[in-house]
Amino acid sequence: MAEGKKVLIVCDKNPCTSFGRLALDFAASLSMAGFSARNLWLVTPRFFPEGSPAGEGDMVIPARNLYTGFFCFKNPLKRLLKKERPDVVIFIRPELGFLVPVARKALPLAHLVTMVHDTFAETLYPQSLKFALLKKFFVSPVVLSHSFIYNSKYTKGEAQRYYGKEMPLSAVVGCPVRRNVFYTAEKKPLQDRLTFWKEHGIDGFRGVCLNVSLDEPRKNLKTFFKAAGLCPDVAFVRVGRLRKETSKQLDTMGLKNVFHFQNIPDGLLVDFYRNADLMLYPSFLEGFGLPPIEAIACGTPAVAAETSAIAENLKGVVPLLKDPEDAEGYVAVLNRVLSGENVIDPAAAKALLDLCSLESFAERLSGFLKSVF
Repeated sequence: MAEGKKVLIVCDKNPCTSFGRLALDFAASLSMAGFSARNLWLVTPRFFPEGSPAGEGDMVIPARNLYTGFFCFKNPLKRLLKKERPDVVIFIRPELGFLVPVARKALPLAHLVTMVHDTFAETLYPQSLKFALLKKFFVSPVVLSHSFIYNSKYTKGEAQRYYGKEMPLSAVVGCPVRRNVFYTAEKKPLQDRLTFWKEHGIDGFRGVCLNVSLDEPRKNLKTFFKAAGLCPDVAFVRVGRLRKETSKQLDTMGLKNVFHFQNIPDGLLVDFYRNADLMLYPSFLEGFGLPPIEAIACGTPAVAAETSAIAENLKGVVPLLKDPEDAEGYVAVLNRVLSGENVIDPAAAKALLDLCSLESFAERLSGFLKSVF
């Protein structure tokens, strides 16, 4: 029975990130299902620029950075686990695998679960010393988890190939979109939307094209910037950290219609989604592809590349391009939207959002956890 079972969700990213939001969603959904769920935040200055996010009942272990956290997180975690004695510990991503042996030793009877979103960090950068070390020291011990949960069928298949085995206990649970946060509202008049963007330093454009993502090669931001170059009268707004290499690339391109924001709270992110005309998501590889679904939940259409889990989730819902680098194709969809065309299939979008509801997610996640007791 779930009632009285204690679950601890371990996360090392702040609530403004997809991982941090997911940790909050885990706690909320499991509480809905009768579990006693709490978050443990592994806080570092880089990933928690606003300091500790701990809410009521949350716990925190600090470190200078994630690399020193390899050493600094272990003993505090061991002490915390022995004190709190949760029945289930959920690690929010495989990069926390180095803590799985710690949890096994501290709590021999607890069930340890790792959420696998993708295997990109482990497989995409074979020449990178950073990712080789990450794989060896941080990720590899994740196979000591008792079970995996996956965000998509695509991820499950990739993980089984990467780890060389199927976990005896596993489930595809998806990712939730919190409809109390990301929800459709009546579309504001054009002038109100233009005023919103003007308040954020964006003025004089006929429309806004949005991208919310990490700055990694697999996100294919170069195509987002190429599309911006093809539409100088449209603002291309990106939410997410920007690497120095990307900044240099933008300086070379001389684009005056690209704007960047980072570490924005959910409330403002919702406003970005809702006031944009189109979400452009040209990613090569995604374990799930949450941002375009959040945009759809906010009533904003999306266009994306027909790749990986994006195709699994969004095919038939919004336009998908077979060539992820087809900047002209993305611009064609943008122009259709700006001319007033509805490019979303309403029935397919509703079915997708129902599948991604917190209630549906809670049913899948809690159902899996109940099966292990």
